Amino acid sequence: MLTRVRRFGAMHQEMFVTVPLAMQTFAELGQAIDVVEQQATRQASDRHRAREHTRTKAEARKMLCDSLRTIARTARAIALDRPGVDAGFRPLREPSDLLLIAFARNVADRAALLEEEFLAHAMPDTFVADLRAATDVFEAATRTRHTATGAHVAARVGIEESVARGFLAVRRLDVIVVNCLRGNHAALAAWRCARRVERSPAKDLRIVTPLAIPEREAVATAQQSWSVPDEAREQPHEIPRGMRPHLAA
Repeated sequence: MLTRVRRFGAMHQEMFVTVPLAMQTFAELGQAIDVVEQQATRQASDRHRAREHTRTKAEARKMLCDSLRTIARTARAIALDRPGVDAGFRPLREPSDLLLIAFARNVADRAALLEEEFLAHAMPDTFVADLRAATDVFEAATRTRHTATGAHVAARVGIEESVARGFLAVRRLDVIVVNCLRGNHAALAAWRCARRVERSPAKDLRIVTPLAIPEREAVATAQQSWSVPDEAREQPHEIPRGMRPHLAA
């Protein structure tokens, strides 16, 4: 609708040259539409970027959790000789991103104190450094994904604000245009067509009575002996328009 109104203003510009407020409002409408188009392009790009960062973050989280599980499993083996030493290595159940990062750093510090025991159980020489690196990667991926999501949301908010400004301009033009085009029925008709807002058709309901199905007459006759109130048997059904049209009255 906003684009049609802008097109109407451009096609009938000579009719509003003497009305500065009309020219100004059409210009404001055009600016709002330009912002919407720019923000829509930005939103699409930011949404795609956010999805990519979401996948990257998921991969980094999986890698970090795998490392933590390997260390926890090894700590349980160490606890066979040193009971209770594995308590600080037990993986958390579905932790948040921030909690997982803090836990991973704590595990790295604990593992560094038991490095010889872990190495004796065939852990890689760089397992502590690898865990810290995986934690850093996951933290960076989390931060980047959060930034991309924020940009996507900001673009959507910008679109909504610009659309609201555009509708406000149309409301003002609705009065100005009608006053300027008094007696010009053709132009007024074009204006009404341009500023029409498309609405989704309402889903009204149609009341239909149940159809008599010949092959079920025997069953219906047998059911007549049941103590079912007549009004419950004869109550019509509501069927939304567009559903089972062959049953609609």
